[in-house]
Amino acid sequence: MQKNIIILLFILCIFSCKRLPDSTGGYNDITIVSSIEDREYVNIFISEVFKDSIYTPILKSSYNIKYIDPSDFIKNKFNKNMIILSLDFPQDSTIDLLSNKFLDKFNKQLLSLNDLYSKNQVLVYINAHDIDQLIRQNAINSKWIKNEINQNISKNILHDYNKEDKSKQINTLVHEMFNINLKIDDSYKIIKKNSSMIWIGRGYPYRWIVINKVKKNNIEDFKNLKLLHESNLTSVIIPERFRSEEQYNSNIVLRGLYEHTDSDTGGPFVTYVYEDIYKDFKLYISGFVNNPGKDKILLLKQLESIFQNIKE
Repeated sequence: MQKNIIILLFILCIFSCKRLPDSTGGYNDITIVSSIEDREYVNIFISEVFKDSIYTPILKSSYNIKYIDPSDFIKNKFNKNMIILSLDFPQDSTIDLLSNKFLDKFNKQLLSLNDLYSKNQVLVYINAHDIDQLIRQNAINSKWIKNEINQNISKNILHDYNKEDKSKQINTLVHEMFNINLKIDDSYKIIKKNSSMIWIGRGYPYRWIVINKVKKNNIEDFKNLKLLHESNLTSVIIPERFRSEEQYNSNIVLRGLYEHTDSDTGGPFVTYVYEDIYKDFKLYISGFVNNPGKDKILLLKQLESIFQNIKE
């Protein structure tokens, strides 16, 4: 795996970070720079790396992928998340010229550049001889490539979220109850709490954050979660369908859908499962989104960015 290179320069000129413009585009937009000749093969690789989807309840991709020609690179170079992907074969006279500039400058076929053209930008450069080498050599690097993009998505979300005023009352209470530090903004209000649970929420677009502390047991996490939410949250049902489980660092991440019977609505939820250092307790930190008829992916990603940056 190639080491991430943090560098603040243009291809030909060095600029101070203070002079860089703000990056542009949506948090989860990914701009893929490739030639028409390479596009079919590049799409095979990119589609596999960024195949993550979430039920909202409609199955939605976690990313917005946009392909551009090398001739459009200059007017898109400030975008937040960029990937330049070039294959030596088939040959072409567009992406290969751009690719050669990176090869001449850095002498690497795989690298990541931060803040190259704009603030809070990541640019991943990938070069391979052909599609076979691209898939073969980058099979072990695909997680790293996706992680570079995911980290930048989270960084941009938190950069903007941290500008909002925070709730001293809620953050102090969360620390006292669970010994963790969260940065909850002051649009959230306490809905319900007891000695081992707090439920907070905010207005449109509607979001809840629920934290439960339970003694470690042998019950499956989803069963624990269903019992906790259906007993503590008013009129909430956690159905069996569309559940998933994945790993984030040392933590388990649970995804699913919820139904709110009183309002006849629902939406997606995500839960990060944290264990304390002595393994005596588990924290289930859940985020719920309700945004009927509109995008929910970015709202979920904002909640996840908060959960991923919890500090004890």
